[in-house]
Amino acid sequence: MTRRLLVFAPNWLGDAVMPLPALADVGQHVAGADIDIAARPSIAPLFSMVPGINRVVTLDKAAGGDRLRGAGYDAALLLPNSFNVARIAWRAGIPERWGYRSDFRT
Repeated sequence: MTRRLLVFAPNWLGDAVMPLPALADVGQHVAGADIDIAARPSIAPLFSMVPGINRVVTLDKAAGGDRLRGAGYDAALLLPNSFNVARIAWRAGIPERWGYRSDFRT
């Protein structure tokens, strides 16, 4: 059961707007779970206005998974098709990581 979910947002504003309906569906699927968003500082304010989002974690280019370690996330939803995002989630120690199957990821 997923109690804490971290969603990694796309990096660009246009790409970040497109998954908003999917976030609502995810919120219904994991009802009762705390959903946080990890986003670049430039698009983080967008997600602070989305209903059902607990907290917005801002990530800069230097931020790594070490900063997220110990936050107690059960799962991460990786919206960007990026090896770096997958690496950050792995370094954060998040046991379940959901996303695209590419860039040496399975």
